[in-house]
Amino acid sequence: MAKTVFRPNEIKACSGSVMLKLPVNFEPEVEEVEAEPVEVYEGPTVEELRKEAEEYKVQWEAEKQSLLDKAQAEAKEIVAKAEQAAFDEVKRQTDQAQVAKTNAEAEAADVLKKANEEAAAIIAQAQEEKQKIHDEAYKTGFDEGREKGYEEGNLEAQRLIDRLHVILDRIMDKRQEILDNTEQQIVELVLLMARKVVKVISENQRNVVMSNVLQALRKVKGRGDVIVRVNLADVKLTTEHTKDFMRAVENIQNITVAEDSSIDRGGCIIETDFGAIDARISSQLAELEQKILEISPIKTVAKSSGTES
Repeated sequence: MAKTVFRPNEIKACSGSVMLKLPVNFEPEVEEVEAEPVEVYEGPTVEELRKEAEEYKVQWEAEKQSLLDKAQAEAKEIVAKAEQAAFDEVKRQTDQAQVAKTNAEAEAADVLKKANEEAAAIIAQAQEEKQKIHDEAYKTGFDEGREKGYEEGNLEAQRLIDRLHVILDRIMDKRQEILDNTEQQIVELVLLMARKVVKVISENQRNVVMSNVLQALRKVKGRGDVIVRVNLADVKLTTEHTKDFMRAVENIQNITVAEDSSIDRGGCIIETDFGAIDARISSQLAELEQKILEISPIKTVAKSSGTES
């Protein structure tokens, strides 16, 4: 048993600290953990990934340019077909107009012939009445006065002649009215059909606005920034292809797309520091209508009166 009580002579004083060992070791046991194996990355390097991304970007740019070129070619083909269809329809309507005009002229000639026959009959009747009145006046002139009977006969004949002139004037006016109305209606019908064809194409073919914008940008003189004004329905498509337009037209530095409700779908107005380029569908249609009027042999009443003035 350990001693717990000591006498003074049994104690030895120490000047320093003394470390007593513990009877039991309380140090926690170290748990051995098995190290997990580290997977070695064997995929492509950063440089290889960067190179692959560059190649994909180049390939995508090439495909996008190819799609743009294809879209522009399709738009040109559609516009060409529309113009050809419009001119074919104009030619067909013009041929029909010629037939209608010939029929109208034949009808007017028939009316004029009948009028001439009626006029000849009226003249003959007037001459007969004049002669009859003259003879009666001459016969009764000895009793009532020869001069008075002659004047009455002459007045009656003049009245019949004036009536004949009125009838002839009305017939000629009616003939001209028939011809003018027929010609004007045919021209208006042809122009209406052309407007409908162009309107349907511009509203249903999304590539029409791209073709119009590109053609208008190629007319820009000098280098600088431009503003492209289009219909609200064409703003998104035009904005998505601004970089394509700038690559296709080298002298354009920056393109700003703006919405303009006064512009029909498919058309545009290009604004630059030097002026504006009007490529609206309505303006191109007006030019097409002018060409139709130039090649058509029919002249409307309004155009004829404007020319005479």
